[in-house]
Amino acid sequence: MAGCAARAPPGSEARLSLATFLLGASVLALPLLTRAGLQGRTGLALYVAGLNALLLLLYRPPRYQIAIRACFLGFVFGCGMLLSFSQSSWNHFGWSHLAHPHSQCRIFPYTTISVP
Repeated sequence: MAGCAARAPPGSEARLSLATFLLGASVLALPLLTRAGLQGRTGLALYVAGLNALLLLLYRPPRYQIAIRACFLGFVFGCGMLLSFSQSSWNHFGWSHLAHPHSQCRIFPYTTISVP
């Protein structure tokens, strides 16, 4: 195997993915930072920039690529959790239609499921 890069030990990529996913999901703590004085968009921008800088300092390619993907996935998960549990008027992903007991859920454009 001349010319191939040295392989990482088994399971190290999984541990890296889990750790950076949890790091990205820590966006759930962002409301605590807004109480400390940071505004919503400013706090979010600083959070994303800080995560990217931290991952750039800690990892080199190809591990950086794994880390940034898992971190972004965790970030999106955390933002979805914030949206789901906040008192927002947004109708995101049809959540309000699924949660309403007497609604008709539309899975596909031409298929309707009636919820009793």
